Amino acid sequence: MDTYTHQMEMLLVMNCQFCSRNWVKRTETEADKKFNSKEKLIDACWNGLVPEMLPECFYPINKSLRLLEINESNAFIDLWFCDRLGKCEDEFSVNPYLFMEVQHYN
Repeated sequence: MDTYTHQMEMLLVMNCQFCSRNWVKRTETEADKKFNSKEKLIDACWNGLVPEMLPECFYPINKSLRLLEINESNAFIDLWFCDRLGKCEDEFSVNPYLFMEVQHYN
């Protein structure tokens, strides 16, 4: 039985050129126009557009990963990808709010 879990984490910094693009749904309703750019980016991530936006991060071994969790902050969006449900290790995270909590354990 395979006990390994492949995980990948990405931080999308909100105050950069990449995240300041206009994200528009193909079938956008009037209610969708009220969302800000951060909410539209989160919606695009949930709809599976991350591999299309960042294809260089999804080389063949990462093709099977799916988005499990999005943690948002004022400055960034933290995306967790995994091939199956499993425990994510906070001390190995790139999210500063997660790894700084466990740093004092060392």
